[in-house]
Amino acid sequence: MRVRVLWVVTLCLAAAWPALAQGPGPDWQPVYLDEPGICEGGLICGPSGALIVDTFPTIADVDWAAFPTNPTRPYTPAPGGRFWFVATDGDDAAPGDESAPLRTLDRAVELARSGDVILVRDGEYPIGLNDDSLILDTPGVVLAAEHVGGVTLVPRSEEWAWLSAIVARADDLVIDGFVIRGFSRGYGILFGRLESPQHNLVLRHLRIEDASDGIRSAIPEGAVNPQPVIEGLRLYDVALREIDTVGFNCGEGPCDDVRIDSLSIAMPTSGSGENSYSDGVAIENGDNTVVFSAEISGLGSDGLDFKGTRVAVANVIVHDVARNGIKFWQDGDVINALVYNTGADAAIVFDGGGSYRILNSVIARHAVGESAYAGTIAYDHPDEPGTLAVINSIFYQNAGALWVSGAFALDVQYSLFYGSSNGEELIWALPEAIAVGEGEAPVETLEAAGGGCCLLPFTDPGFAAPDQGDYTLLPGAYGRDRGVSDGVEALPPFDLLGRPRIAGGEIDLGPYEMPVDG
Repeated sequence: MRVRVLWVVTLCLAAAWPALAQGPGPDWQPVYLDEPGICEGGLICGPSGALIVDTFPTIADVDWAAFPTNPTRPYTPAPGGRFWFVATDGDDAAPGDESAPLRTLDRAVELARSGDVILVRDGEYPIGLNDDSLILDTPGVVLAAEHVGGVTLVPRSEEWAWLSAIVARADDLVIDGFVIRGFSRGYGILFGRLESPQHNLVLRHLRIEDASDGIRSAIPEGAVNPQPVIEGLRLYDVALREIDTVGFNCGEGPCDDVRIDSLSIAMPTSGSGENSYSDGVAIENGDNTVVFSAEISGLGSDGLDFKGTRVAVANVIVHDVARNGIKFWQDGDVINALVYNTGADAAIVFDGGGSYRILNSVIARHAVGESAYAGTIAYDHPDEPGTLAVINSIFYQNAGALWVSGAFALDVQYSLFYGSSNGEELIWALPEAIAVGEGEAPVETLEAAGGGCCLLPFTDPGFAAPDQGDYTLLPGAYGRDRGVSDGVEALPPFDLLGRPRIAGGEIDLGPYEMPVDG
């Protein structure tokens, strides 16, 4: 029996909250997290809305205590530690205090000891002065821009664009507040260790532009590394732009205990497939992963791709990507997700056997005009058993059906399927396959076979402006108050915008809970 996770929800007193409370209009963009005194001018702030969630209910058995604590500003040195100040007009022969700062980051990192804080004043700083990346090998160091977004790290010249800007391989590191730009043949940040796992790395308030990978794990030689390269990584408020291959990339790994909050990824390909290697987040191997509050768009490949175990994804928007929106290879939980304008094989892919759920989500307009499934569940491993629950969700105007292996137990509750191009909305590939849809059998056929309860008719849910990416529900829309809350395991109390999950008589279908008067 699973133990329900305790949740704590804290509302920030952000100026954007009144606008959020009305729901997004046609020109809606994610409202950025605004910690007091942090996001000056909104230069670097991820799409978190006005909600900070310490934990939330999920069926994924997440170990919340394994994630590093997210620190807050202002930083202070640990007992026995000190500040090191760096400024563009400093001197590396100076004592490095507030009145006599150092000039280079390399010198500050060389001098810093465990418990120290390096504060970098506004300006542009070259990387590669010592013919190498900025390497953090001393544990327990904070490296922070004095003002978030005020410090830019660049290669010392174009010939050094193959470097990683920062190599972070010590334990208990915090890197906060930098713009990293121009490492077009290298990585923005390279993390992890091969000889032993790195522990407790926190990356906060970062914007990484024009890099091969934005953030990349250490790469074992040859076969997959049997031990984790990291145990405990927290990404918080990170924006990735113009990344050639993968935004956040844990390749061979494994990468364990990774939590990603407030992530914004926008690539230049706009879902065209121009760069087939461009994933948003790819964790090839690992355990215990959470992504909360993210918007991912414009990728040449997949939005979120997880081959690890114990994965929960909540409050995410994935759109205009060339391949899969969300892909799990083992178990996974998808909560309050909006996935639209995806391409290739399927918008949602659950590759192998396991326990999966799609809760309070919308999957819309996958591969319109092509021949493709909206989602595939164990399509390539049809003999592997598993369970799939689809609850309070909408599949809307996709190219084809949600395809579910006959080896899976299926539980579809209070969900709506509408507008598939080929008239097929859901296929359960039992020995005698069941297909429901406008051009197939009625939904009652699926219920009679034990595939769920209380499915809704093939009816337009009533979205506000799907052509503009607005999948909120209009006043009086069919999808309002059509969901279920009683008996739903691990039901978070918030919607995609952080509003209470029930505003009317029952839950609205999809990720948005619309105000009663809106």
